[in-house]
Amino acid sequence: MDSERELAAQREADFRLKAITPLLRLGPLRTREAVKARAAELQCDTATLYRWIKRYESTGQAQGLQRKPRSDARQSRTQPEVEVLMEALIDREYLQAERPAISGVYKTLLTEIRRANLSADGDQPSLQSPTYQTFRRRIHTISEMKRMSRRFGPEAARALRPILGHYPGATFPLAVVQIDHTRLDLALVDSITRQYIGPHAWITLVMDVFSRVVLGFHISLDAPSAFSVGMAVTHAILPKETWLARHRKTLNRLVQKLEPEQHPDLSWDFWGKPVKLKVDNAKEFWGKLLQKTCASYTIDQEFRPVHQPNYGGHIERLLGTVGDEIHAIPGTMFNNPGERGEYDSEGRAVMTIEGLETWLTAFLLGVYHHRVHSALGMTPTERWEQGIFEGTPEHPPTGIPERIMGERAERLRMDFLPYFEATVQRGSVRHDGLVYRGSALNGYTRAKHPDHPTQSRKFLFRYDPNDISQVYFLDPAWDHYHEIRCHQPDFPSMSLWQLRATKRFAKERQLKVDNERDLVAAWRLMQRIIQAERQETRQVRLDAERERRREKREKPTGAVKAASPSRTRAALGLFGDAADIQPFDELES
Repeated sequence: MDSERELAAQREADFRLKAITPLLRLGPLRTREAVKARAAELQCDTATLYRWIKRYESTGQAQGLQRKPRSDARQSRTQPEVEVLMEALIDREYLQAERPAISGVYKTLLTEIRRANLSADGDQPSLQSPTYQTFRRRIHTISEMKRMSRRFGPEAARALRPILGHYPGATFPLAVVQIDHTRLDLALVDSITRQYIGPHAWITLVMDVFSRVVLGFHISLDAPSAFSVGMAVTHAILPKETWLARHRKTLNRLVQKLEPEQHPDLSWDFWGKPVKLKVDNAKEFWGKLLQKTCASYTIDQEFRPVHQPNYGGHIERLLGTVGDEIHAIPGTMFNNPGERGEYDSEGRAVMTIEGLETWLTAFLLGVYHHRVHSALGMTPTERWEQGIFEGTPEHPPTGIPERIMGERAERLRMDFLPYFEATVQRGSVRHDGLVYRGSALNGYTRAKHPDHPTQSRKFLFRYDPNDISQVYFLDPAWDHYHEIRCHQPDFPSMSLWQLRATKRFAKERQLKVDNERDLVAAWRLMQRIIQAERQETRQVRLDAERERRREKREKPTGAVKAASPSRTRAALGLFGDAADIQPFDELES
């Protein structure tokens, strides 16, 4: 649970970020006159705004705007009596249909404090007047929806909710980004024996609403989770050179089969940190992982109103488009037997999970991004370039988004991994029945909470569900992740799902698993049984394919003409028969 001090620091950082956000969006067009005008609006010094801008741009995170800790940071500098006066006055005076200015309400507060001091007994301490900025920040802790509803009425508050069609605020690239999942109607085969493993592919797409370009995606054999969401968002924010390099060999080989005039442009020049991330109300979006990480990177996470699918039209239409195109691949599934007829989806299945990744990459880059979008009147690529280089009547050009590379990219990947919080005991930490030990933990054994000396302090640990043989400890003193390995020396590179399956396996056979050594022995026995039965059942083949995909996944260590129908068919034709799809797994060999 966050301490009051941490919450106050976060509110302060949020206030400063809101103050400089209009200036950040100007980018290279930001002038000193614009900064002066913003300073006058906020009633603060121009130098202060420049200092906040410099601190934010040097870190790229809201934490960079937090005040440095004070020796008296644990103590509230506003007296409780003044807190009560402010709360009552905001409710009675500010949140009213007459809509008085903050400055006027603040003057009323000063008057009430003076009156209280005059009527107080001599033994009582006098009340100290808060600064205007303190009072203003207190007002802005109230949700915008509540402020609009009380001051402008319910209809005005409802105007804050975007509606299907034109999306309020999506006036430049990365202003509003949507994310959602769907299960693909496609029969898959494993990458070794090419035997059917079932329709188990889920796709998570991230789309820029302004331009409709796809910023990133993640395909998984498992149902959507906080992990798949984090991987998709990371893919969207980072440049795509490494991603394309993984798929370039197969893409180039298939493109060479087309006539030169039909060669699609397979560049992926869309990336960047979104201003607002729009999500639905699924449980994977409500978890602390996404909310906490988005807040640390100053990404505003916004939920769709429950039972009001106003916001989801753009991303759902794109998911529908991808789902329709999937039906051109051998092994496509159908929603009902009437549609399927005599089509043998299982028998005609040829697509591996890696091949599906390559197919989607080729479709997005070679077809979708260069096809005129009916709502835009131009291609998504042209719209993106317009917002980046030319601007629109609603917003000036934003310039090319910042490229997050190197150590910052690795830190981003780490920050979007799932996490848990735990105390450190004897230089080790326990999670999910496993014990992790490392020298980086030694200085934090039995540490106490800085604000509550009687309570043990919990620290943050990240983990990759694909490899739980190690966790990553966020050292609060250095703000740096340390790799902490399982203290069992021969503990294998096991996924979280394998760990749970091993525990079930041991329980069913009444095997002893009191420690990591027993767990490893049970896991090895289970693996031998799986190897013996690998060809016997679809589920075993699916589990084996999950394992192969887990081992291949990269671990964290971060003007075009519109496509004609013929061009679209040509690009999709790259994947029209089994001969073209089967070599996809050579990419990883």
